[in-house]
Amino acid sequence: MNIHYILPKDTKRIFSSDHVMFEYKIYDNVIKENWNNSLLKFKSSTFLQSYENLTHKTQSKKPMFVYVFNSNNEIVGQLGLTIINTSGLYSSKIFNSFLKPFSNITKRGVWVYGPLIASLNVSDRVLIFEQILRAIDEIAQKYDLVHIDAHTAPLEDLSNVEFCNLFKKYGYEMTDEITHIVDLKKQEIDEIWNNLHKKTRGDVNRAKRRNITGTKLQTLDELKQYSLLNIEWAKSKGLVITEIDYEMKKLWENIQLGLEQVFLAYQNSKLISGVRIGCFNNIAYNNFVINSYNEKTNLGGTLLYWLALEWAKTNNLDFYDFSGGLLINNDDPQIEDYIKNLQFYKSKWGGQPTPYYNLTKIRKSMSYKLYTIFFKILFSYHNFVKIKRS
Repeated sequence: MNIHYILPKDTKRIFSSDHVMFEYKIYDNVIKENWNNSLLKFKSSTFLQSYENLTHKTQSKKPMFVYVFNSNNEIVGQLGLTIINTSGLYSSKIFNSFLKPFSNITKRGVWVYGPLIASLNVSDRVLIFEQILRAIDEIAQKYDLVHIDAHTAPLEDLSNVEFCNLFKKYGYEMTDEITHIVDLKKQEIDEIWNNLHKKTRGDVNRAKRRNITGTKLQTLDELKQYSLLNIEWAKSKGLVITEIDYEMKKLWENIQLGLEQVFLAYQNSKLISGVRIGCFNNIAYNNFVINSYNEKTNLGGTLLYWLALEWAKTNNLDFYDFSGGLLINNDDPQIEDYIKNLQFYKSKWGGQPTPYYNLTKIRKSMSYKLYTIFFKILFSYHNFVKIKRS
């Protein structure tokens, strides 16, 4: 296996207040078991930083793996980043054809729910994070990235002012985001149920009265049904899923490993909803929900949210993260209604509001402006198709 690290040209050693030395190393390939096992040392590590989630067969996505070591050669920091050249998994054939000649403007580095830091000492945590940011700068320069888009880990406290100053020092713009996390260890299932919003409990019961049933995906036939629903959902938005066969094969492998779970809702023997969650380090992450738009009032997703939450508690997971987004002011007219509605919906599941950051670093201003214009066009096109087909 080809494993190497990229050594920075300048010094990569700094010292904390108690004279502990930290050093970063960048790998373009790692042994899966080693990466995942070291992730388990960090309380905030999730499926999103796992080897399986970072790696992909297509050449349009390249994972990079960053470690930070202390003077005892112990891993004290870790981050997986993906270099992306395309518009994403979901796109339109027309848009992809149009964008292909301009692929250089979409080349970006993305990390989600990282970095992971072992130390509890604030000064050391800042220094470890700084090593990671220096490593990211080196990757960005080597691969000529237009920008870097990052989401920090909600369970990794970065609220100290030293971190804010560090982000600014390295040229990152910060946007406040929030997710809702249920601490499953502190509550019994009845308490979790009672902490749901009254209307949410009503919708779960209403779904059952409408003969909507839910189950955990267990067979290849169910996977095929889920794949078809996924295609149908994407088509309703004018999207095409690239490499659907590979994506479903990878999902099936992750299900067998226990790294992902999918819950399916049926009504009158027809699949109407699917919820996909990542499972790692005893943390469930609500990754994806899709609904059939054949039913105007589809409560399948609501039922499945509850079944997934119930499953996580029954299987002794520690946290359930409903996933998040922009921290919004409901009175702000600039915020789209669908964003407000989505955040309100997630807030009704009894989770603790947990802040984190979206970090953006723009390296090429003109290319980034073109990038945002293209994606606004894509977003408008998807909305047009959705309205046209509704």
